[in-house]
Amino acid sequence: MKLLINLCAHDGIISHYTGVGTMVHKYIYMINKILTKYNYDYHLNLITPQYNKDSFGYSDKYCREHSFNTKTSIIQISNGSNGTQNFGNIDNWKELTKNTAQFINQNITKDYDKIITIYNDVPFTNLARFLDTDSKHIKVWVPHSSGLIHNEDEFRQKNSQEQQERIDLELSAVQYINKMPMCYLGYISEYMKDHFVREYGLLKNKLLNLKNGEVLDDIDFVFDDLPKIEKMFGKIKNYDNVLLSFGRAEKYKNHEATLKLGAYLDVKTIIVPQSYYKGQPIIDEYKKLAQKINAIVLDDAPFDFVHYFLKNFKGNIIVLIPSTKEPMGLIVNEIRKYNKDNILLVVNDIPGLREQVKDGVDGVLVNVEDFYNSAVKIKKYYNLKNMRFLKTNAFKTLKEKYNFEKTFENFIKKVVVI
Repeated sequence: MKLLINLCAHDGIISHYTGVGTMVHKYIYMINKILTKYNYDYHLNLITPQYNKDSFGYSDKYCREHSFNTKTSIIQISNGSNGTQNFGNIDNWKELTKNTAQFINQNITKDYDKIITIYNDVPFTNLARFLDTDSKHIKVWVPHSSGLIHNEDEFRQKNSQEQQERIDLELSAVQYINKMPMCYLGYISEYMKDHFVREYGLLKNKLLNLKNGEVLDDIDFVFDDLPKIEKMFGKIKNYDNVLLSFGRAEKYKNHEATLKLGAYLDVKTIIVPQSYYKGQPIIDEYKKLAQKINAIVLDDAPFDFVHYFLKNFKGNIIVLIPSTKEPMGLIVNEIRKYNKDNILLVVNDIPGLREQVKDGVDGVLVNVEDFYNSAVKIKKYYNLKNMRFLKTNAFKTLKEKYNFEKTFENFIKKVVVI
């Protein structure tokens, strides 16, 4: 069987600045591994918005890595911004969708027995509506969030009209998927599956399992901007005990809760908020709060810095995920894959995170707004005996429930025979 796969994403192909990009990178790895394993004749188009080398999030590492395979082509599509806006706004999404559909429709030939188009997240939301209705063409939308979940995030809250337009776009996409054959939604978590069925009216027979997880292979990690990472690490590597949170500099990531909780624990508090642009106001808010408890804010760290820190830090680390909203926390399973005795995983007890952690068994659930009781609970588990117990169970959970190779192989088998 000869397959054509179109993988569309605004991040993870020649850029890396979001969790979406982290998962798209895993998709690329697994597509090549699984299709090679089963001896499929295939070609993979990696379709992404147009980037300039100075575009926000551009990754020379990803660009080189994804250009290496002769079965893979990187296709940059205009979203109308001349490479200045990679995520963009609703006008950019519409332009990107139209141009992407034109490219895909023009490149479908009779040579292929099946075409699979996997399109990720908001910028490609309504792509299926503009693709030719070919009986051998399967379309799978993979939303990594939704407008209804993140209707108050700090970066978008100033434009409620745009937020409503996004929600309307998502509703339109779901309605199209419901009525058209060969169209599906790939869900990244049980929470997201239930959310789209309940809040958007998605039919259950239109769901495909694409739950986020970890590739368990040992893959060499090549760090972008290693000299800067090493210099930054050198300034904090000698602390004995650290409370750490990291992620996008957005209100729902709730980094301020980490700073406040740190005052109740005898540790050095460090947050690594990834800003969207220099001078983002929320960074100043973090820094003012950090000064009160002598905490550290690393707002200019390279995207891979945290993984270098987790891999090389010799002291003890409390990794806190304090998010108030989270469709599926990638950090949970990233920590589990490290399988280290010196890391205690603590997460806020909310949907999207709660499904991933069994409290006191493979992680610790807390109400991060209750600083005193959260600190008491963390101290209970913050010792070598309990951390080893939790780590052992967490790695078992990872292998049994979040083995992404197994999930993606089952997904490929299903879409190939649909």
